[in-house]
Amino acid sequence: MTNVTKTTEMAKILLCEDEENIVSFLLTELQYEGFSVDVAYDGDTALQLLGESQSYDLILLDIMLPVKNGLECLREIRKTSAVPVIILTARKEVYDKVAFLNAGADDYITKPFDTLELIARIKRNIERAKTSSLHNPIETTASLTIYKDSYRALIGNNLLNLTKTEFEMLLYLYENADKVKTRNEIIQAVFGDFYGESNIVDANIKNIRAKISAYTDEPIINTVRGKGYVVRL
Repeated sequence: MTNVTKTTEMAKILLCEDEENIVSFLLTELQYEGFSVDVAYDGDTALQLLGESQSYDLILLDIMLPVKNGLECLREIRKTSAVPVIILTARKEVYDKVAFLNAGADDYITKPFDTLELIARIKRNIERAKTSSLHNPIETTASLTIYKDSYRALIGNNLLNLTKTEFEMLLYLYENADKVKTRNEIIQAVFGDFYGESNIVDANIKNIRAKISAYTDEPIINTVRGKGYVVRL
């Protein structure tokens, strides 16, 4: 089995999957939809391909990859790239899904999956990423600077090492400054349709605060008991 398969056309997808029957099926379906697809059968190859080409529009990432597993790959991807990532998983436990969402995944779909649903999720995530990249305002508070198009947030000159989920939560709260947002509102804004536990918001807010506190004592995100969270300017 070779480590890489390449095809060309339209929007570009990196498919990271080690099961040849799934790869063969997805290649046929994705190419039929007009996508260009690169395939990696293990985690190392996936990261190598991403390093060689930062032009992918979306990554389909299996959890159980050899060499480096999907979670390890996702963490590496999020150090340098905000490319949309959809997790392919046979696991149905909410804990596993939440772990990947917390690590920066944009979406997940459970095997066996419906092809029409997968294609719809791919198109939605690609369109969402393109729409957000059309705007490049720089938002600032006294110490916080947010670059929407490159998914970067800084305290002073210090870059916050935020996951994609953490960045989107911080951005959502900032864009709705002085408005208290409930956990459900935050989940809807960041994840869309999501059926996990609402404590995913609390976990991410805790992480964001810890990263901010390394550089400032300014209370960027405030808790409103019984309501939710708010950024006050």
